[in-house]
Amino acid sequence: MAHLYKYNLLQQLREKDAMFWTLLFPIIMGALFYVTFGTSAIEMMKNIPVAAVAGENQNFETFLEEMDSLEVQVMTDEEAKTALEKGEIKGIFYCDQEPSLTVAGAQIDESILEALLKAYTENQQMMMEIGESNPLGLVAAIPAMNDYRDMVLQTSVGGNEVKDSLTYFFALIAMACMFGSLSGQLAASSLRADQSALAARQSVVPVHRMSAVVSQMLSCFTIQFANICILLLYLHFVLQISFGERWILLLPVCALGCMAGVAFGIFVGSQRLKEGIKIGILVGGTLFMSFLSGLMFGNMKDVVEHHIPILNRINPAALIADAFYSISIYENMARYRRNLLLLAAITAVLVFVSYKKLRRERYDSI
Repeated sequence: MAHLYKYNLLQQLREKDAMFWTLLFPIIMGALFYVTFGTSAIEMMKNIPVAAVAGENQNFETFLEEMDSLEVQVMTDEEAKTALEKGEIKGIFYCDQEPSLTVAGAQIDESILEALLKAYTENQQMMMEIGESNPLGLVAAIPAMNDYRDMVLQTSVGGNEVKDSLTYFFALIAMACMFGSLSGQLAASSLRADQSALAARQSVVPVHRMSAVVSQMLSCFTIQFANICILLLYLHFVLQISFGERWILLLPVCALGCMAGVAFGIFVGSQRLKEGIKIGILVGGTLFMSFLSGLMFGNMKDVVEHHIPILNRINPAALIADAFYSISIYENMARYRRNLLLLAAITAVLVFVSYKKLRRERYDSI
């Protein structure tokens, strides 16, 4: 078994296409997801350089200076216009009786500044209306209007902040686990004598079929699990994606996810189909399962849960993503354990069926 495991491992490492899909492709996707979802509008709003041209509206000037997200510089009109032309500032606020804004572009920073001015103007108008209709309520309204904060914070039962973008990264890891099926397919093909000359030589070796299947699966699992660990380290330390404090619980999920992916590949690879058809089934099947787990549409898993919940119980990608979600959100581990048990059951069924299929193969001639 150790001898078979060693050489199967070396054989798997030489498969560059499989290594690309199981390691490099998820890393590239993770970087794209981070660019798309990893920075919130509030984070992009930090330290926007602006100029304030003094006027009769001192309240507005004070408002700008108190905004931590702005770097306010008080300038004259000419100095501000020069700085704007040179790109040293993003906009010019005029502190007149009716505040105004001048920008040189239409990028994200400029849109944020426009929204900020609009919010101040609307609040100022509201204060005037309150003063006219209910002067006594003006005293209570001023502190409330000046308190710029989010009134609702999404948190989990355990007190961790929930970010919708995390569901995409959970589905990404699930996809990476299931792409281990490509390695599994190559391993299964090496056990079929009608697939290649190498498989024909291996078929005449006096080795028990179960030993051959298990050694192939373990070698694929080793490489796939190492790739997933590298992906997790990349997401956490490079992209600064937080998966919660109970990170040690991620490892059993990744381990069973990799086993499920490899088992799926061995199951498809054990069938009497052309290699191109097998690869098409694996890639298409993995992407479809990843889609259902929320890779392309974050709420897709919830949609499936409400309409066809059985799909989430038999979809390994959805189980992996849901296990990650359970670790980050729930204190009760029942849902986490259920996902692991279902993954283990699916893996066991796929391995057993594959073994039965490969064990019964007989060839009139090779």
